[in-house]
Amino acid sequence: MDMASPSFFTNENFMPHGMCYLWQPNILWTSVISDVLTAFAYFSITAAVIIFVKKRHDLPYPWFFLLSGSVIFLACGISHLISAIVIWEPIYGISAVAKAITAITSVATGIVIWFILPFFLKLPSPSMLEKKNSAIQDSLNKLKLTQKSLVESKKMASLGGLVAGVAHEINTPIGIGITASTHLSDATTSINDKYTNAQMTNNNLKSYLAEVNEGTNLINSNLVRAAKLITSFKQVAVDQSSKDIRTYKIKEYTNEVLQSLKPKFKNTNISIKLNCDDNLTVTSEPGAFAQIITNLVINTLIHGFENIKTGNINIDITRKQDTVCFVYTDSGKGINIENKEKIFEPFFTTKRGKGGTGLGLNIVYNLVVESLKGSIKLNDDFAQGCQFIIEFPININH
Repeated sequence: MDMASPSFFTNENFMPHGMCYLWQPNILWTSVISDVLTAFAYFSITAAVIIFVKKRHDLPYPWFFLLSGSVIFLACGISHLISAIVIWEPIYGISAVAKAITAITSVATGIVIWFILPFFLKLPSPSMLEKKNSAIQDSLNKLKLTQKSLVESKKMASLGGLVAGVAHEINTPIGIGITASTHLSDATTSINDKYTNAQMTNNNLKSYLAEVNEGTNLINSNLVRAAKLITSFKQVAVDQSSKDIRTYKIKEYTNEVLQSLKPKFKNTNISIKLNCDDNLTVTSEPGAFAQIITNLVINTLIHGFENIKTGNINIDITRKQDTVCFVYTDSGKGINIENKEKIFEPFFTTKRGKGGTGLGLNIVYNLVVESLKGSIKLNDDFAQGCQFIIEFPININH
């Protein structure tokens, strides 16, 4: 008689598990269906875990999820599937191997989980994330309020600078007018005394009349000059402090804005040239448009023409169907390549610590986009100096 031990995977000496159930259909099929459904459920969980790990690239310890999820569930599924098969085929060796694999992976997961548990405990819960998001949102709202306040301060500072410049510019014609009127007053007193004392000659009268003619012309021309400055400043100042939409001739209004900026160009040889159709009319916020021109010009003077006394600024305004195309070009230093993508960002400035706030071009961007409902871009292909291209609707009400 052969007493040799049977192989681990030998089936001949075993009876199928159905014998234990006495082949009763109700018990047999209940067990089979339960094991098969459980197996497919584990296989489904395994597929879901693999897809989850594959799609979540930010998942910490992905190998742990594959070990604890995929391998364990896959081994458990196979074990249940084999449990259904052994009812008819006594493959108890294979069943034992499947159970051993399940046991090994389960034990490995049970040990590893204690090492990585502290890390998972540190991960923020949904409520913690919600609180952090709320705190971040509050900080963002405060930052926006601060930015808005700084923008308004910048606008008022710009308007204040405009007031000081115009006041200084008006001093000249007013001073000349006062000097001329004082001289005429003295000349009138002198000729009156000669007339009263019967000492006035024809030459005295001719000389006086010539002085009166010259003086009145001088007073008149300088008063007209002062009135023009005041009118330009008044309209620009009112527009910059309001958000009213009105219809205006864009060339005439641009000239008024540039007139109010003339004091900024004293002691320089920087010229401004405006090309625009005299009859081009737009309906929008003139205050926003004035602020855009003002900030672009001041930005050019501070950055583009730093330490440069000679240069050109060209403003070309044309109409393209229902759109105004405003092209601002200067012959200054230009903008460094590494700064071109940042120029419209709030608080970005190359003059940090030198009075630069970093809000000038950010204000321009917001005014173009929000107030004029348009767009602005920096021409990257411009060789010398810099060029801004602004487009906005000719009628903001449409």
